[in-house]
Order: sequence, then structure tokens, then C-alpha cells
Amino acid sequence: MADSTLYSNLGSPGNLYYCCEGWTISGTGTLGTAYAVGEEFQVTAGGNVSQIDVGVGYVEGTNLFKVSLDADNGGLPGTVLDTWGNLASPQILGGCCGLITISGISGLHLSIGTNYWLVVAPEDVDSTLWGAWNFSNSTTGYLASSTDGGMTWTNDGVNPQGAFDVLGGSTTPEPSSLLLLGTGLVGAFGVIRRKLNR
Repeated sequence: MADSTLYSNLGSPGNLYYCCEGWTISGTGTLGTAYAVGEEFQVTAGGNVSQIDVGVGYVEGTNLFKVSLDADNGGLPGTVLDTWGNLASPQILGGCCGLITISGISGLHLSIGTNYWLVVAPEDVDSTLWGAWNFSNSTTGYLASSTDGGMTWTNDGVNPQGAFDVLGGSTTPEPSSLLLLGTGLVGAFGVIRRKLNR
């Protein structure tokens, strides 16, 4: 079964995100301040995550990032549900549209109506990384930032959202499952009706 889109703010091919601006992702080694950024989101269909794509542009320094998917903690990133490291951006900031693709994800289920955070950060606080999480072309959402490697977070309010998608196997019943369920219900009502007629 092909993956379905659990969440996406990406645009059409060739115009996936805004090329030239984004949220700074850095360690202290180049800019003097470490920056990690989290974006709050809710999935449009519940399911098991298999792939995440993130639009991050590289500027200078060590081209290594990490991405995590966190639970919500009162409007800020909370418990880390899963994390992926040693990710390198294929795209220089100012161009479009290379994505960091994280695939082969398993054991991570997201539910409708629940807030989650996608976090992009340098591998460590003293990294020389300077990159930018490219803005989505169209979507805004709650932004959180951290200058201490994610130990503490600040809610920065509603802002342009960093570009990403979350793909996976939707848990919405397939048509064949719905047909079986409907057939079973018809049979059950028939048995109940026969008993009432006796």
C-alpha cells in the first residue's frame, strides 16, 4: 500500500517552499548563539509514520542537522517520540527545492486531534552549523525556539511554518473493510429481528 500524507505544508513540485528565507538553525560555533526550532502541527489522518521530508537550506559550517518528532507539552515541544541525526541538507539556502528525507521510520503512530512538534536542530549546541528551515509558501502555525539544545523552549506565537511533510500508512478503514463491516452489521440486525419476531 502506498504511503498517504498525514500532514504537509509543501507546495507543488518545483515550488515546494519559499527558497530564500527561513528560521535560523545554528550552533554557537558560527553565529555565537545556538538555535533550534519547533513547529506545531496536527495530522489530517491518523497513522503510522514511515517518512518525513524537511526543507532546510545550508549556509555555512558543518552541514549536519537532527530532526525529532515531539509530543506537546502545554504549547511547547515535550517528550521526544523519535529522533534522527546526521542529516545533511542537499540544498544551499536561496535555491529550491531540495528536501532532507527521513525514511524507513517504524513504530511511530500519530493520532488525529493531537498536537505534535517537528523540531530541527544542530547536532550539538557548539556546532558550526548555520542553516535555515525554509518557510512554507502558505502555512502558518505556532513556532517554538530554543537556544540551549532543546532543554528549554520559548513559544514565539503564530508565524510562517517551516516546510515539511509527514507520510505514512493511514489507519482510515479501506473500502473493502467497510464493506465487510456493513455486511456484518446487516447480518446482526437480521438475527435480532428474527428473535423479536418469535
